[in-house]
Amino acid sequence: MGPIYLDNPQPMSNPKHFVITVGDYRDSRGRFFSLRTPFHRPLNRALHRIGANWDKQIKCWLLRYSKKNWAALQSTAANFGTLEVLTRRPLPTAILKEQPKETLSILEQYQNMLYARGYAQNTITAYVQLMTPLIADLHPIFPNSYTLAQINTYRATRLFRKSNSTQRQFVGALKLLLTLYNNNIAPSTLVRPRAIKSTPKVIAINQVLTMIAKTRNLKHRLIISLLYSCGLRRGEIISLKCTDLNLERATIHIRQSKWGKDRMLPLPQSLLPLLREYVHFFQPKTYLFEGQTTPQYSATSIANIVARAAKNAGISQRITPHMLRHSYATHLLEKGVDLRYIQELLGHSSIDTTTVYTHVAKNTTLSIESPLDTAVRDQLAQKVDSSTNENKIPPWKPLN
Repeated sequence: MGPIYLDNPQPMSNPKHFVITVGDYRDSRGRFFSLRTPFHRPLNRALHRIGANWDKQIKCWLLRYSKKNWAALQSTAANFGTLEVLTRRPLPTAILKEQPKETLSILEQYQNMLYARGYAQNTITAYVQLMTPLIADLHPIFPNSYTLAQINTYRATRLFRKSNSTQRQFVGALKLLLTLYNNNIAPSTLVRPRAIKSTPKVIAINQVLTMIAKTRNLKHRLIISLLYSCGLRRGEIISLKCTDLNLERATIHIRQSKWGKDRMLPLPQSLLPLLREYVHFFQPKTYLFEGQTTPQYSATSIANIVARAAKNAGISQRITPHMLRHSYATHLLEKGVDLRYIQELLGHSSIDTTTVYTHVAKNTTLSIESPLDTAVRDQLAQKVDSSTNENKIPPWKPLN
């Protein structure tokens, strides 16, 4: 059976605005529509009525792939919000050419699970690339039969020169692979290296303003302004749709960002004229920032725009889109905004992630005076007082 849902790619919507993300999932049981939705009891009941079941392993709804079920899903979605078809990318060409069929079968099923769980495309690509050499090295053993000794040997021989972050990412990817194949290795035995906590790199507000002022391209200026003024991740600004903006209420809706969380952000009043000018001039149809030959901008294009703006502003250090997000959070903290509010604005799942900005905000630890400065200042003050007293004319006393 062909791609049923591509026959009618137009999304359906109603005032409730629930987004039902539809993917194509396949495993040994057959082919399914994978459905990801916000938690909403009436919607969940409606999905259950048309035959969808919650899969605890891949953590999404599965509906048997058929024309009848696709029609029922469209009808159900029309009552609750938007039906959004997930675009799947094939495995990288290099992997397709180099790996045997058995390895490709495992990787395709693994990739399907990651899509069904709602992982970001960059994460899916990274996880697949990390698991490919492991599966190839242990071939013809299937992941359900991997032993802890085999995995530890692989990590010791193939990963010992990799960075700390790569090794941590490998363990996360491996746990998902073993879960998919019901491997009996306890997740607690797969120990990640301790995370190396680095201080966020930030730039001053006047540098941000110079970057914006020196950017003449209207689209590029708006991208830089939004990255900083809303603290957006690069993937979030790429995924922004025209329907996510509400210029009347001055809000922007970030949908299904990292960890599948939605959040509503305020738009700066100073940015609204630029936004209106951009929409009027470019007239974007679906995505707010459309590429010349693609429906949306690429992550590389966003990085290049920021780097070029920093160069034009005379900033010598390398500036990335995420540094603008760091700067946004740090400047809010310096203004006295509560850390909990900053956590909500950034979409952090844990307050511990947000507290890292206290290490770079000038009104927190950086505002504490060193005891050396205190001692030097006091010593200078004493010298000034003593020199002042020496130069004073003594009070007149009559001679005896």
